[in-house]
Order: sequence, then C-alpha cells, then structure tokens
Amino acid sequence: MRRLRVLATWWLGLLLLIPAGASLAQSKLDHGQLDQLMAPIALYPDALLSQVLMAATYPEDVAAAAAWSKSNPSLSGDAATKAVAGEPWDPSVQSLAAFPSVLDLMGRQPQWVQSIGNAFLDQPNDVMDSVQRLRVQAQKAGSLKTTEQQKVVTQTTGGTTVVQIEPANPQVVYVPAYNPTVVYGAWPYPSYPPAYYPPPPGSAFASAMVAGIGFGLGVAAVNSMWGGFNWNNHDVNINVNRYNNVNVNNRLNVNRANTNWQHNPAHRGNVPYNNPNVSRRYDQQRQAGLSSRQQAAQSTAAAPGSRDAARDRAAQSMESRTGQSIPGHGGAGENRAAARGGADQGRNAGGAAGEQRKPAGADRQRADHADARNRSRDANRDSALRDAGNGDKVRQQSQRAARDSGGARQQAAPRAAAREPSQPRAAAPQRGGGGGGGHPGGGGEFGGHGRR
Repeated sequence: MRRLRVLATWWLGLLLLIPAGASLAQSKLDHGQLDQLMAPIALYPDALLSQVLMAATYPEDVAAAAAWSKSNPSLSGDAATKAVAGEPWDPSVQSLAAFPSVLDLMGRQPQWVQSIGNAFLDQPNDVMDSVQRLRVQAQKAGSLKTTEQQKVVTQTTGGTTVVQIEPANPQVVYVPAYNPTVVYGAWPYPSYPPAYYPPPPGSAFASAMVAGIGFGLGVAAVNSMWGGFNWNNHDVNINVNRYNNVNVNNRLNVNRANTNWQHNPAHRGNVPYNNPNVSRRYDQQRQAGLSSRQQAAQSTAAAPGSRDAARDRAAQSMESRTGQSIPGHGGAGENRAAARGGADQGRNAGGAAGEQRKPAGADRQRADHADARNRSRDANRDSALRDAGNGDKVRQQSQRAARDSGGARQQAAPRAAAREPSQPRAAAPQRGGGGGGGHPGGGGEFGGHGRR
C-alpha cells in the first residue's frame, strides 16, 4: 500500500511538470509568430530597421518619444534628433525622433512594440531571419524593388539569400508605407495573419495605398542613421562616427569604425522582461537603473526651479539649433526682444520728457539774462546822465580810472561813462546796480539747471 502511494505521488509530480516543460518549450516564437510581428517593418531600410529593433527594447522611452514627436510636428530629421539630445532616453529612441511617422506607429501600438523588443532580446537571430524571409517573399510578389527612393541589393552565398535595403540617396531617407496583407502576396501562416496598423483617418500619415509600397516625404537624416546589420553573422552594428556626431553627450569611446550593439537595461524602466533567461541577464541592472531614475526625479522635485530651468535650457538649445523659439520659455530671442522693447520705451519716455523740459529751461534762462541786461542798461544810463554836468564827479572818476590803469588811460573815464551800456566794460564798474540786476539772472540759471 505504501508503495502504491509513492508511485501515485511520482505520477502526480510528473503530470504537474509536463505543462511547465511544455510552456517553457513554447516560450520561443515560431516562424509564423515572428513573421506576423515583423511584417509592418521588415521592408524598412536596414539602418532604420536596426534602430527600431533597438528602441523596441525600451518601450517606456518609445512612448515618451512618441508623445514628444506629436507635440513637435514641425521637427524631423537630424534637427529633431539634436533637439531631444537632453532627454533621458536611450540613443536608439532619440534617433527615431527624426522619423515622426515611425514614432506615430510605435506610439499607437505599445503592446506590439513591447512584443518586438522582447523577441529581439530573446531571439535576435530568429528575428533577423524573419526579416529576410519577408523580404524575399515581397520580392517574389513583385512589391520590393529598387526605386528612386530606395536601393534593393540581393546577394546569395552558400544557399543563403540576403536582401539589403538602402536609401537611394544617402542624404535622404524615405520611410515606406505599405499594407502587409498585400505586399507579401499569399500569406503562408493562416493562423498568424500579418499585423497591420494603418494610421487613423485624418492623420497626417494616412495613406491611400492599397497595393505596393508608397513613400512619403524624404527625411534629411544622415547622422541619425547610425545603425546597421551584419546579416551573415546575425549582428546589429553601430557606425561609431555617425553615432558620435549626433550623440555628443553620450559618445562611444572605441577605436574602430563599427561596434556591436548592446542592450542597456538601465533604460528599460518599469517594464519587466517576460523571458526568464533574459530576466536573469538584465533585470538586476534594470532595477538599479530604475532606482537611479527615481532618485534623480526626487532631486529634481526638491529643487522647484531646476525643472523650469532645464526646460528653458532645452528651449534655448532648440532655438539655437532650429531657429524656432518655444513661446513662454523665455528664449534668448524673447529676452533680447523684451530688453530692446523696454530700453526703447525708456529712451522714448526719457527723451520726450527731456525735450519738454529743455525748451522751458532755455526760455527761462534767456528771459532772465535779458531782464538783467535791461536793468543794467537803465542804471548805467541814469548814472551817466546824472553825472554829465558835474565836473568834480567826472574828475574823481577820471582820477580813479587813472590810478587803476597806472595813469595810461586818464582821459578814458568820460568816454567810458558815455559808452553804450550794452558793452561789458561799462557795466563792470557798476557793481551796486549791475550786480543786483545780474543776481536774479544767476538764480534763474541755477533754477534751469535744477529742473533738467
């Protein structure tokens, strides 16, 4: 009886282990599931596709970048990538700011983005093989070929076919728009139809394409396109020179032209890894990075003005790079304009007041001087007429003048007494009358200065 109990317990344990083993075996995505996921982006240019795969491993950053792109619809290309250089996103996510239509798609389908990122982390080789299967299938359907916008290069080595897609013009990138249910022809996995996420009606990225591949406006993105594939070795590469040209604050310090991409768990955020193997490799670093982000956020909250200052710096950086200021952020242009406006108003007000005061002071000065001259002239004339018939008085004046001049001008006194009173020398001796008349003029002069 005891032996039967042991045997029953063993069978029960075995039955419990079977579903767990089956579940682990099914955690890997098969061809149909992978092709279903990759169908919407497999026909993107190689560099853009590689950066989409990298970015998909950071779903929270992708959501933030999509929201930013929606709020800044006028920015694209390298200018947009530089504008988000100060954001705490992974560089692969920052690079997608150059392509608003791509971020629009990824922002509308967060679960799809997370599924692609998980598959790429857990099955990178299988994901790359899925892309090649889909490209060959699109070629056979007549949908994928070289055009004015893209160059398609096909190479077969050792029975393996590699299809590469590159921009026809290295300076301009066109993002293809297509319906996955059409461009791949007959779909071989009825249980896993290709994913299709068309833009909503009225969207700026809505397309009337029902067959084939269409292209929107080209994007001037040179340095923003720094990713790539080594298809034969199943590697995702980074062009170090281009990467460093646009990521000036997060440069790669390597002594070679290309380096392999490595996932950075610190940018994963609150999204856990769904695969146990991937979680064991990365989750400890993810949690450490999440803690660092939270501490940084708390420090920012503790300094009320720091966030506003950071926004103002970002606005000024955008203005310097793009020439477009953000209203309300006190950019350099706004500050200079306000300063000029205030200075101009001050000068205009001060100038107007000065012009009003200046004529009043000058007129008062001229009136005071004229009044002093008139009083001095009248006093001198009265004195000259009063003393004209008095010989003793004249002789006394002559003697005083002779003493003052050393005897050289004894006869000048009578003429000086009869000289025109408007001349200065006639008014000078009359200190009693002339000085009294001049004093009010002096007071008027000082009064004029006091009002200026």
